[in-house]
Amino acid sequence: MTESVHAHNVLNMLLEDGADFSLDSLRQAVVALYGEDVRFHTCSLQDLTFDALLTFLLDRRKVIQDGDKIMANRERMCSH
Repeated sequence: MTESVHAHNVLNMLLEDGADFSLDSLRQAVVALYGEDVRFHTCSLQDLTFDALLTFLLDRRKVIQDGDKIMANRERMCSH
């Protein structure tokens, strides 16, 4: 069975002290932690691939991409 991980887990990775991720390094970290077949869910969506999750987070400005860097946007994150 494919594991489903809440999007908050990825956002929390971006918020860790010293976090410095590019899109590729974030993808690699997620795969290393959860495996190739991981799927994600949010409060409103289910069964998202990493790419679909990232699109969702970028569209809602919960993450910001600045060049190759990607970072969490604390101001747009929910607190539950």
